[in-house]
Amino acid sequence: MAQTLTGTGRVTIFPFLHDWSTGSRCVLAYSTTDGGLTAVMGVIPIEGNVFEPGDLFALAGRHGFVGEWKGDHKQRCGCWLACTGYSSRTVRKPGTIDVPNAPWAVDMASTVVMDSSYYGHKSVFAGRFSSVDQDLMTQARALVPVPVPAA
Repeated sequence: MAQTLTGTGRVTIFPFLHDWSTGSRCVLAYSTTDGGLTAVMGVIPIEGNVFEPGDLFALAGRHGFVGEWKGDHKQRCGCWLACTGYSSRTVRKPGTIDVPNAPWAVDMASTVVMDSSYYGHKSVFAGRFSSVDQDLMTQARALVPVPVPAA
């Protein structure tokens, strides 16, 4: 059973092209906890988006790794997720939503404690992201339009 991690803080939400071959898109959210030592990444579920990536650690594994990232496969996936989250905040894509203080929850599918600090983080939690702020969730889901099936 997945553990739920909750917090309140800065949240960066951004559209993400996660599969170049199919053009599949999703919406990811990035936050931190433990004074920034833990990166929190979550996919925001969008009803009708059949291309939602699911396991973010598996998504990271499909994207390859930078040479300076060390450790086993899961640690390197954690580095990729930390890099993607951190980068989303420092180099914003069009449509990025950055909220200075929002309540959030992540149903964690996977977590890793890394062998050293990457992008200021010692660990990464990843799963499905949600917020009690329904306006924020509506704005986030609008970042990836999902075609309406013909009736």
